[in-house]
Amino acid sequence: MRKRIAFLVGAVSFDNQSRVAAGVLKRAAEMDMDVYIFTCFVNYDESEENKIGAFHIMDLPDFHKFDGVIVMKNSIQHEPSANLLMKKIRKSHIPAVSIDEEVKGIHNVGISDYDSQKCIVEHLIHEHHLTNINYVCGILQGKEGMARYQAYRDAMQEHGIPVCDSQVYYGNYNRESGRKAVDYFLKAGVPEAIVFANDGMAIGAMERLQQYGYKIPEDIVITGFDNDELSEFCVPSLTTVDRMQEQLGEAAVDLLLDPQTDSCAQITTRALYRESCGCMDQTSKTKEDLRMDYQNKCLIYEEALDALKSMELDLTGLERVEELCLRLKKYVHRSDMKHFYLCLCDESELFAFDDNIYANIREQPICERYTKKVRIPIYYRDGVFGSYGKFSSREVLPPEIREKAEQTFYVVMPIYYQKICYGYCVSEGSPFALKSELAYLWTVNIGMALENIRKWKWINQMNEKMNHLWKYDMLTQVLNRAGFFYSAQLLVDRIETEDSMAFVIFLDIDGLKSVNDGLGHEVGDAFICEMAELIKQAVPKDCLVMRYGGDEFVVFGSCENQQRMRRIVYKIRAAMERKNQNPQRTYLLSASIGSTVHTAEELENLNQLIEAADKQMYKEKRKKHAQK
Repeated sequence: MRKRIAFLVGAVSFDNQSRVAAGVLKRAAEMDMDVYIFTCFVNYDESEENKIGAFHIMDLPDFHKFDGVIVMKNSIQHEPSANLLMKKIRKSHIPAVSIDEEVKGIHNVGISDYDSQKCIVEHLIHEHHLTNINYVCGILQGKEGMARYQAYRDAMQEHGIPVCDSQVYYGNYNRESGRKAVDYFLKAGVPEAIVFANDGMAIGAMERLQQYGYKIPEDIVITGFDNDELSEFCVPSLTTVDRMQEQLGEAAVDLLLDPQTDSCAQITTRALYRESCGCMDQTSKTKEDLRMDYQNKCLIYEEALDALKSMELDLTGLERVEELCLRLKKYVHRSDMKHFYLCLCDESELFAFDDNIYANIREQPICERYTKKVRIPIYYRDGVFGSYGKFSSREVLPPEIREKAEQTFYVVMPIYYQKICYGYCVSEGSPFALKSELAYLWTVNIGMALENIRKWKWINQMNEKMNHLWKYDMLTQVLNRAGFFYSAQLLVDRIETEDSMAFVIFLDIDGLKSVNDGLGHEVGDAFICEMAELIKQAVPKDCLVMRYGGDEFVVFGSCENQQRMRRIVYKIRAAMERKNQNPQRTYLLSASIGSTVHTAEELENLNQLIEAADKQMYKEKRKKHAQK
């Protein structure tokens, strides 16, 4: 059986993680191993609920079903999830490698962020003779962010260049924090250079500086870190550090397969001195090649974005999972995914609702973990759509699906809304999720659609409950007056159409007051409920039963003559007699009954018909009183 590797990484479409994944996949293919990439797409500044929902995907794999695991802990931007994951990996006792961040008890492969960042700062000091150098940090809770910041401080100090607090801005790796850093620094004047802890912030800063009319590097020098794909496309091209991410991925697989070697491996980085610091462009491609690459990427991106906009509208307002699967088919066709699987949690847990009608949708129970069993309501494989029943979520995919003759890789992404866990989707052998953040929007659209379905189900269920409350007596669960007259009109219309007859039975419980007085109102309520159930059992399904008052019931139905009405009255009386034969009873069932039969022409006023039956009932009740 082919070996399987689990690769756990946050935001695999980000350039850094994508290149590492490429290295993992390259070496795994050479070694004929399958790779399962568990990933999600969460920015540093997203809400806690979104992070919880997204990083549930890291809890999905059962590591005992894998031959090894590779993890990029610093890409999992939710500390509780990252810590739980590390604990779970260590507990599994399978071979494991951490990329970048050192984790106790796990092999490590990484670079020296410190040495690489220091090299950039010293280049500015030695080669460009700069001293007024500012710095923009990444997230300092991570090892790499702190190491890069410390390298800047040490380089400046070793060259006798003082640094004040106003020369440091604390960013979070995205472009917007780069723009904000420029605005912050310019309040105190223009520095000679700004060193950024990653390329994303540096590119954001270059955009803002160019908006303000500054020339790079003539007016200010900018450097980044990571050698993101865009760093070559920038004008001017960005001075940065090539982290050799693909080699990191390859080395991680090598270390996983040969645990007898050193537990830690370090890859040598390469500084790329380009136009943004005033050096000659060190790009690996010609400008024509870069322009062509950029043009192709833009065209692919625009086409995919158009499809996603259409998808978002198409999936809005759906009420059933089956509708969602039907709509998804055309978007699977439009993507480059040759194999796709949508795996949903147990719907009895996904769409479970509290019976409390006063609770709103936010107070309803939600699915916060992957259920033991999941199902595949839609898959696309070898050009054919289909579905698959329940299987263990720990398998990720059913064994008969994932056990293939040829080596492959799977990208497993969460389907969630805030912290609600709806399931996950799997693409096989497709670069879609690896190369584009649009895969994130794909999963968001599906998650939003499922959340809308959940809300529709709740609204429909609440409507049913409200309709029930409006129509039915809460104590006995037979029709109340409003429900009776609403339902009776349909029956009246049928009787008039068929030109048949109608009957009304009016029943008044005997002895309820003495039961209430002697045994209590709870027993009295049980008396009323028992009579209501007895009447429902005796009355055919096509007839209506109403609680007319406290101890009064009405039965209304169609008939050809009086015989049907008399049989129903007989069944009610016989049922009471059978119940009363129980020697353990604390009270006897008894009722006075009146009944009338009417032609179709007499049905204009139901209240008058009920009053007529009521009068017949009182004749019987008076006879009973006279006999006492």
